Amino acid sequence: MNTLFALVLTIAMTNGDYQEVVVDVYDNEQECRAAAVEQKVDGECYPVEGIVRNGEMPANN
Repeated sequence: MNTLFALVLTIAMTNGDYQEVVVDVYDNEQECRAAAVEQKVDGECYPVEGIVRNGEMPANN
């Protein structure tokens, strides 16, 4: 079974907080990255399993 990838945007709130929003889920990382380019968004692609299991987005390295 392939790993699903979520396209995630980080939204800055007016109170200084940040919120991560899942835009959509894709069959693989390549499709996810292509969707970000097509939609002209500065989002990150994360494995869905990590988001569901941990409840958090992985740290950017």
